[in-house]
Amino acid sequence: MVLRQRTHKIMMNLKKVFYMILLSFMATVFLSNCKHQPGVFYNDTPAVSIQCSPDTVYFQNDILPLLVSSCSTTGCHDKQTGKNDVVLVDYNSVMKTGGINPDNPGSSKIYEVIVTNDERMPPPPSAAWPKAQADMLYTWIAQGAINNQCSGDSAGCDTTNVTFKGDVRPIFQKFCYGCHNSANPSGNIDLTNWDQLALIIDNGALVGSIKSEPGYSPMPKGSTMTNCEILTVEAWANDTVINSGGGGGGGNNGIACDPDTTYFQNQVLPLLVSNCATTGCHNTISHKEGVILVDYSSVMQTGKVIPGNPNGSKLYKVLFGGDREDDIMPPPPSPPFTTVQKGIIRNWILQGAKNNYCNSDCDTTNVTFSGSVWPIIQTYCLGCHNGGSSGGGISLRNYSEVAASANSGKLLGSIRYDAGYSPMPKYGQKLSDCKISEIRIWIEDGTPNN
Repeated sequence: MVLRQRTHKIMMNLKKVFYMILLSFMATVFLSNCKHQPGVFYNDTPAVSIQCSPDTVYFQNDILPLLVSSCSTTGCHDKQTGKNDVVLVDYNSVMKTGGINPDNPGSSKIYEVIVTNDERMPPPPSAAWPKAQADMLYTWIAQGAINNQCSGDSAGCDTTNVTFKGDVRPIFQKFCYGCHNSANPSGNIDLTNWDQLALIIDNGALVGSIKSEPGYSPMPKGSTMTNCEILTVEAWANDTVINSGGGGGGGNNGIACDPDTTYFQNQVLPLLVSNCATTGCHNTISHKEGVILVDYSSVMQTGKVIPGNPNGSKLYKVLFGGDREDDIMPPPPSPPFTTVQKGIIRNWILQGAKNNYCNSDCDTTNVTFSGSVWPIIQTYCLGCHNGGSSGGGISLRNYSEVAASANSGKLLGSIRYDAGYSPMPKYGQKLSDCKISEIRIWIEDGTPNN
């Protein structure tokens, strides 16, 4: 009896030991599979300050604009794509997927991929972050990776001596260059190109967009400038005349148009964007046969333009069919370039294929359909609205079709970016105020066929 009791007691003790070992083993396995991931535990409550401290890096003001502009673009780290399971569109997504580690900022995944030489982000051909921006990210993480923001009170904003290099360029670097650069000219706008920058200053698109005015696409997407940053850019845009000495392009900005000169930004690029750089053809996404025709650099490089030699330039030869007549561009059913349009391309190449631009290229004192309105339609609209390729079901092949669109209100509403209308030209920049005025005056005169 005693032996049986002792045996039972020993067996019970062995069971306890077995269960303790089993629990210990399970705990070890569980913990090994649940290692702490930096950035999982955080307080997402916004910390808002009225004044901006120069010693503090603010997520909403400084970090998020950089990530949205450079990283959370279509096909990368936006909500739809989430490449490599990383989403960088707001504070929560950055903290959850960016591998943030305030205890060791340098080991944070989001910081490592920005400063590393191998597989760096954003990947080429997009430009790497400047050291100052990478340092700003490091500082924000080291300061606790807080969801902080400051309003930047406009009352203390000094816009009396605004310069591009000291004031405007840093704002563009933070909010704009990630999407609007030569390698990735979103909306066919490259803000690093002074000729293109001059155009959107002249037509009001730059200030209209950052102020979210009616008729303009609000910019920047996914983040917001402070009141002071908006006032700074606006003051610079209002007080600045960009010329060829300001930063590149060899443009003739600020100079009245010479009737004997063909200008790339005014005449050539609109033709190419409307007729060639459309979806499925020669835009930055499709780049059919490796040809991109959205800005000066891409036209010169992929269009194989030889200044002074139209017949040796691929861009000009394909207008006639190139080496084979059935290879004519634009391809059917789109209409081919007219003799006048071919002449524009030819003259531009003969004159040196310069990246030039001029102002005051229209006259509102004697507006006619044939002399004022029709040339605008041919240059900016006919490539998409030509019957063979009638964008939105609208054709503008002749006077009757243009007049019908004008009398319906669609033509003026679209080119003015009025609410309820699709902004046009779709693949180019907004028409200048002068060109819009020409069309408006013609419509107000009763759309005469003159």
